[in-house]
Amino acid sequence: MAGRGPAPNQNRQRRNKPARGDWLDLEPLEEPVLPELGDLFVPADGESMPAWMPVTRLLWAAWRQDPVTATWNASDTAFAVDTILLHAAAAVKSANEIRLRMESLGLTPKGRRDLRLRLMEDSDEPEEPDEPSLAAPRHLKAV
Repeated sequence: MAGRGPAPNQNRQRRNKPARGDWLDLEPLEEPVLPELGDLFVPADGESMPAWMPVTRLLWAAWRQDPVTATWNASDTAFAVDTILLHAAAAVKSANEIRLRMESLGLTPKGRRDLRLRLMEDSDEPEEPDEPSLAAPRHLKAV
């Protein structure tokens, strides 16, 4: 049950390094890493461009602005392109597969936690607490 026992010491030091590594802080992107959705495919002779649903366009635009994409290599980008094609083809049928792919790429909160990525916004600078927090243990007398 959570909440039992004293709060952990703020200045504790680990005996061993964390098994999964330290957190990586990601700064906001200055310019998108991923290309525009229309630039992804050049139609061959006789082929037409894919018809993108508005939801698919919105999803790709959100991925282009995500700081996680700065950590991707070429194969991750190809996997994201394959995922957006899957979303455009059958978003409802393959919703679970799309969710798993987004998690593995770090595009969801759970995926970022699993990859130990932390988004740093302009207002997310760590603040030093001036006063003890309310979560500090209190010693009460039992009457």
